[in-house]
Amino acid sequence: MGRIQRIWIDERETPPGLGALTRIRSFSEIRDGVLTPLQRLREQYPDSKILYSHSSPAFEKTFFERNPKITEYDGKDVDLIIRPEEFLPWKSLESVGKNIDQDLENHKDLRKWARKLKVKSGDFQVVGKSKHVHIHPSAKIYPGVVIDVTSGPVIIDKDAKVTSFSFLEGPLYIGQGTHVDNARITGNTSIGNVCRIGGEVGDSIILDFTNKHHEGFLGHSVIGSWVNLGALSTTSDLKNNYGVVKIREENTEITTGSIKFGSIIGDFSKIGIGVMLNTGTVIDFGCNVVSSKASGYLPPFIWADGQPYILDLFLRDSRKIMARRNRELSHSESELIRILYETKVRK
Repeated sequence: MGRIQRIWIDERETPPGLGALTRIRSFSEIRDGVLTPLQRLREQYPDSKILYSHSSPAFEKTFFERNPKITEYDGKDVDLIIRPEEFLPWKSLESVGKNIDQDLENHKDLRKWARKLKVKSGDFQVVGKSKHVHIHPSAKIYPGVVIDVTSGPVIIDKDAKVTSFSFLEGPLYIGQGTHVDNARITGNTSIGNVCRIGGEVGDSIILDFTNKHHEGFLGHSVIGSWVNLGALSTTSDLKNNYGVVKIREENTEITTGSIKFGSIIGDFSKIGIGVMLNTGTVIDFGCNVVSSKASGYLPPFIWADGQPYILDLFLRDSRKIMARRNRELSHSESELIRILYETKVRK
C-alpha cells in the first residue's frame, strides 16, 4: 500500500453491541489504550486527511464540533476505511494491552517519565523493572502502593493520584486527574480522565468522569462516561458452565466469542448499591438501576421502577452532575439526547 493520504471513518451503520456506548460519541472516540482509535490514527498518519460520515446529521454536527479538523466524507476515493465492526467491545478489550504498548512506543514524552522515575526507600514498590513504570511528574503515588510491571507497562498520567494499599498491574493506563483509592487493578485495563476508582477492577475499559470508588468487582467490561457504580455493585464475567457469553441489544442477540465478558454500561447510567450484574448485561444510556440483580438488556432512560426517566429531569440531573467536574452539555449534545429520547422512549 502506498502513502495513506485520505482516511474515511465510516459510521453510517452501528453494529449490534456498540449501540449503548455510541449514543453521543463515535466508536473512534472510545479510549482503548492510552489513546482513542481516532487519536491513534492522527499519531500514525499525521499528514493524512481524515473524513467522517454518520447516518444522523445531528450526530455528525456534534462530532465535528468536538473534532473541527475532521471533515465530512466527500464521496471521493480514500486510502483507508475505518469501520466500527473492528471495535466491538469484546474486541477492544482484547486489544487494550497491545494498544498501550503501541501508544507508549509512539510517545516519547511517556517514555521520558520512566527515566525521571526514582523510587526511594519508603515509597511505593515496583515489581519488575522500573523502566516500565511511567508516572507523570505531577502525579502522586502514596507509600504502600505496589506496581507490578512484569506483564506490561503501567502509565499514570498528569495529576492522577494513587493512595496507599492499592495494587496496580500492567498493562494499565490511568488517565489525567483520576484518583485510585485502595484498589486492586489487574492488567489490560484503560481508565479515563477524572475517574474515581476503588475495589477490584480487571481487564476493563472505563471512560472519562466515571466513578467506581468503592468495593465491588468490575471485570471484562466496558463502561461509558459519567457512570456511577455504587458500593458493592459487581459484574459477573464468567458463566457457571464456562459457556461463550452472548449479549442482547434491543431485539438482537450477539455472540461475543469469549467465555470472559462482563457488562456494557452506557453513558450517564447509575448502578445502585449492591447491584449484581449478570454475565453479558447491557445497560443502555441514561439508566438508573437499583434492583438487587440486573441481566439481559435495559433500554435507554429506564428509571428505577421500570418507568422512563423523564427527559427534562434527566437533563437537569446530568447538568448538575457535570457541573461538579466543571463540565457542561453542549447544545448539540442536548439535542442529540432529545432525539434519542424521542426515538427510543416515545416511539
